[in-house]
Amino acid sequence: MIETPKQMISSRTRARRGQYLSCEVSTDETAFACSRASRLMHVFTGACMLLLIPALAGIGGCEHAPKKAMDHDHQQAAEPEQKVAAPSAPLKAFQQKIAGTSVVVEMVPIKGNDQVAPFYASSTEQTWDLYDVFIFNLDSIDAQSTPEADAVTRPSKPYVMTDRGYGHQGYALLSATPKAAEQFMEWLRVKTGRKYRLPTVAEFTCMLEASKVDASNLQEFAWVEENAEYTTQPVGSKPKDAQGLHDIWGNVSEYAVKPDGTYVVMGGSFIDPAKSVSIDYSVPFTTDWNKDDPQIPKSPWWMASNDWVGIRVVCDPE
Repeated sequence: MIETPKQMISSRTRARRGQYLSCEVSTDETAFACSRASRLMHVFTGACMLLLIPALAGIGGCEHAPKKAMDHDHQQAAEPEQKVAAPSAPLKAFQQKIAGTSVVVEMVPIKGNDQVAPFYASSTEQTWDLYDVFIFNLDSIDAQSTPEADAVTRPSKPYVMTDRGYGHQGYALLSATPKAAEQFMEWLRVKTGRKYRLPTVAEFTCMLEASKVDASNLQEFAWVEENAEYTTQPVGSKPKDAQGLHDIWGNVSEYAVKPDGTYVVMGGSFIDPAKSVSIDYSVPFTTDWNKDDPQIPKSPWWMASNDWVGIRVVCDPE
């Protein structure tokens, strides 16, 4: 059977991704083993990349950093995790408007647990609708930006389709590095006055536990290998879970920050078999996710070899 372009991309991604899975992922070691056909496809892809290098050479633009510096940028300052005092009244959901855009981010209250104080999380993964405004300075076109927002360092503009052809409007952004994700958080903080950030591992685990999703009903709430048809799906196209979140499981894996300031992705993705998606799923970030970038040095903003990681934002009560 001839594979479609999306199937070919997902096959290559699964083959690469098997090299980076941490021992924390609950899956058979053979689940991501490459078949002889997949290896031949990888060789074919490598040959194609040599032909496409001139077209791809601009994927990271002119803003780069050496690999060692890049690794350093992908770690936050290792600070002790501070708990936020529990609010005196129950948190209520709110709609976050972003000046200069038509995008409204729905923020849902998360109750927390013994280890995590209550916080807010976006009801869906962040989409290209908002990320395009960030990377292309679209809010400046209508004079809806500010000097402070314009001063935030933004990723270099891509010269190829960063959505990999999966879908754009209403689809989860993907392939952003942790450095790009943190700059996106900084831009949101300046635009809104709220302290938006990536969730901690403890907070992400709290959201997974509170979802009331397990192996018995996973595919009802999550896009995984068995039902995603080799592509990401529009955010929010699966039902909300018990706490009001869409896609905390599946579709794209999402960044979370460990206590030491390093990054993992959690929740599983559209390329993961259902049996491997569990609360123990945790894959450490690696710069190998950008190994196919033909530039020297490689881009610190975009991951040429990863099409299954996205972003969910959280913030503390005010």
